[in-house]
Amino acid sequence: MRRPDRRTVGIAFAALLLVGALVAGGAGVYFAIGLGPDESAVDAVESAEGVTVERLDGAVVVRSGPVTAETEGLIYYPGARVNSESYVPTAAETVAGRDAAVVIVDVPLNLAVLGPNRADDAREALPAIESWSVGGHSLGGAMACRYAGDNADELSGFVLHASYCDRDVSGSGLRILSVLGAADGVIDAERERESRANLPPDARVVELDGVNHAGFGAYGPQRGDRAVATEPAAMRERVGNVTGEWLAA
Repeated sequence: MRRPDRRTVGIAFAALLLVGALVAGGAGVYFAIGLGPDESAVDAVESAEGVTVERLDGAVVVRSGPVTAETEGLIYYPGARVNSESYVPTAAETVAGRDAAVVIVDVPLNLAVLGPNRADDAREALPAIESWSVGGHSLGGAMACRYAGDNADELSGFVLHASYCDRDVSGSGLRILSVLGAADGVIDAERERESRANLPPDARVVELDGVNHAGFGAYGPQRGDRAVATEPAAMRERVGNVTGEWLAA
């Protein structure tokens, strides 16, 4: 059998590299474009009174008033492939009427796993705040849990939105809130329940009726999710109120 010459091998190798680059580039574009935000929902927040939205380098700050040492801070990691601005409306519900600020961090390619320590920069952006929690939606919640586990001595607690911890933080001493949607069709429900063993016994778990996976943000329907009769704004209000009450407690 005749062996292929070097030129043929070289062409084949170059073709494989090109295909690999195209696949990687396509995947990069797929994640970088992201889901959302619902511009009308974000615009409604910015035009309303009582909540301020600020865009910093690498983050969006949603606050109810001046930031002081008494303000409760929440650093928030977006879900996989979801644009960070999609969580502005939920953050607005969280801080409304409370001395609180939510810092939604940008992550590379809209994947929190590629920016696990973005919370460091977020805390530096608002140095007046003395009490910080971290949180996130879906994959973002899992990354928030990891960050909290590694930095427990610098935090007050963390929040899981339609998410769960994949590591043991039961001895962290942190306050923990887990908010779930009863109509969530995306989360691995069995794994979420099993993972509750990773949380402290006093962790608060809240399941909201009429809320699905996409209901935690303003980015439209999500593949595999369950349809619900609840309006998107109403879902975000429920999630935000539960989170805000816990944050201000």
